[in-house]
Amino acid sequence: MKNILVIIILTSVSVCVFAQKTNNKGEYMVKSIHWVNAFTQKEVGNKGDKWYHFKYDDDGNLIEVRKEYYQNFKNKTVEIFTLSNNRYQFISYVNGKQDPYTKCEFTFNEQGYIDKLYDYSTKGVEAGTLFTLIYYDNGDLKSIDDLFEEKGGNRYKIHNYEEYTWENGNVVGFRYTNDDGYTQDFKTHYTDKKDNTNINLVSLTKHTAHPYNAHILFATEWCGKKPKNLVLKESGDNSFDYIYEGNLLKRINKKNSSYIQMIGEADYLKVLEYSETFARVYYISDTKSFLFKHKSSNN
Repeated sequence: MKNILVIIILTSVSVCVFAQKTNNKGEYMVKSIHWVNAFTQKEVGNKGDKWYHFKYDDDGNLIEVRKEYYQNFKNKTVEIFTLSNNRYQFISYVNGKQDPYTKCEFTFNEQGYIDKLYDYSTKGVEAGTLFTLIYYDNGDLKSIDDLFEEKGGNRYKIHNYEEYTWENGNVVGFRYTNDDGYTQDFKTHYTDKKDNTNINLVSLTKHTAHPYNAHILFATEWCGKKPKNLVLKESGDNSFDYIYEGNLLKRINKKNSSYIQMIGEADYLKVLEYSETFARVYYISDTKSFLFKHKSSNN
């Protein structure tokens, strides 16, 4: 009897039908994003991923942000941030049940942007992170002060600060400082192509887990203007590929040439849907594995 080796090759298929909307700035209104953590795919499947969903009013203003992810790679968590008549509401669910301990409070300045955001938990010893955001008069984000504090127990604090330099409508520099006096400068280089979405993709894709990408709301219009262009390259060798269908950005591949042992693709964002009058999306994808360690952000 002969042994027969059968090899089956799986391919990715993505089919989308939509009629997209734009806001009053002419930007395509993103409805949902899938942030794929390729490093954890082999071990836990999609339980290292994040999903972001956005809702708008009839005038195209953002009124709700929903984040979905798995705590500790097992507990399905949904966080909903809602804004209506300048009043906010936050609700968190874990495994389908409302979580009374996880809280988020935020306030807006006279420009209409978030200036204070307190993300915290009251389970056991209260601990949380207070973000203070400062803007230039034109709406560009100037700085984020990030203070984590445990208010009982060991009562320890972690303090980070980041200041941003803008040129030609883009954030080209980040200066990071912590309480130990450590300072590091990061540079960001851009393509000539304009970002035609309403989401701050620089905040979502920033490689280092620093204040600029510490919270999903920082990637929205609630936190000032977004950079005008698409990022070509960050400090070091972090670079990006952008995949379009017509005028619609559908996927961002995040690459780092210093990780020479990687197999397949790097972490990527997949824009599943734009705001539309009618849409159905069918998405089937195989997964890729990695041979390098990757520290991801928590936005």
